[in-house]
Amino acid sequence: MAKIKTFKSVSEFSKDVLGLDDYDAWLITTKNKIIASSVKSRKQQSLSQKDLALKLETTQSVISRIESGSCRQITLDYLMKVVTVLGISPKITLKKAA
Repeated sequence: MAKIKTFKSVSEFSKDVLGLDDYDAWLITTKNKIIASSVKSRKQQSLSQKDLALKLETTQSVISRIESGSCRQITLDYLMKVVTVLGISPKITLKKAA
């Protein structure tokens, strides 16, 4: 029976399996971290997806797709708008490429 390979991170999976370059892998990982933080913050504030959607002038289904990861074209700009509305500030670290 073949051994199933496990990955230490989304970034490693993105590079090894999907063939993404470092930037695209970083972008996916960063977006996922921001989304996870925004979901946590929304729940801590006892806001429903509908409440957040109203603040962002969008629909609950858009928030649901963002939070579930099924919204493929979400931009960092829009995610910054989401976290700003939630009153949180994500920490994005930039480092010199090797």
